[in-house]
Amino acid sequence: MTGPFANLTIIASLLMAAWALVHVIINRPMSRALHSSQLVIAALFVLLAAGGIVQLISMKPDIPVAEFLGYLLLSPLIPIGSWWWTRGDTTRIGSAIIVVIGLVMPILVVRIQQVWAISG
Repeated sequence: MTGPFANLTIIASLLMAAWALVHVIINRPMSRALHSSQLVIAALFVLLAAGGIVQLISMKPDIPVAEFLGYLLLSPLIPIGSWWWTRGDTTRIGSAIIVVIGLVMPILVVRIQQVWAISG
């Protein structure tokens, strides 16, 4: 459950957070592209979940399956929820929410990797 795609997901989330932080610092409301970036992160997490489930089925590791699946299946809901929450926001608060989401999502990837590493 480690590898280039997990790293890509972490990097993309951190780039989104940095982009949103610039919007917060310059006191600019979020752009449409920044708002849409949350859906890109959600799509990356859907792909990460699909890959994790395939690995779980094919390798049958000795891990807490319910916890692993919970992280995998629920993590895409966070950026989707923040996209919905910020969809009508015209202030910099929406950008600040995206900063938080961009910092939380890499932590989830690391946690998913920790649960997977239990089998190692």
